[in-house]
Amino acid sequence: MATWAKAIIRSVGVLNSAVLLLGLSFLADNVYKVAIGQTKASGEEPYFYVAFATMAAIEIAFISIFLLTSFRFIRGNSSAINAYSIAVLLYVAYFPTIGGLMWRLGGGAGASIAAATGISGVGTMPFTFLLFFVHPMPFPLYPVVTVALVQLVKWRGVQRTVPVRA
Repeated sequence: MATWAKAIIRSVGVLNSAVLLLGLSFLADNVYKVAIGQTKASGEEPYFYVAFATMAAIEIAFISIFLLTSFRFIRGNSSAINAYSIAVLLYVAYFPTIGGLMWRLGGGAGASIAAATGISGVGTMPFTFLLFFVHPMPFPLYPVVTVALVQLVKWRGVQRTVPVRA
């Protein structure tokens, strides 16, 4: 792998690890607050605890996958590029599904999901909105930019071992 390619992959890995560990600490704090009863649901969110537990588990799964690929990036391992790209694709699909579709459910389920999103969604928010101050938009811009970078590295930076025919 070319030197510039390793530098990009390692930089993405270090930055991802830092923001994901920060988000994990935010999520752990919120899980603790819900567990001790400091954060409670109102009567308008009857399924808050179920929604919170489900969304916290999903957030932990995404954070785990992103951290594992980030650690492999730090080691200069380009084999994690596809796993990272697929995980970001799934996360980008998950993000508007929760915010745009699930909040609109009736019968208190939508309100419960919306309340749980505000509390459990902090795990991946630093990762999602890292570039928000550069270009404000309600879309996970940083993950998409990093996928483009690592795919560029895969396409151009990884040296191919194709035999040359004379």
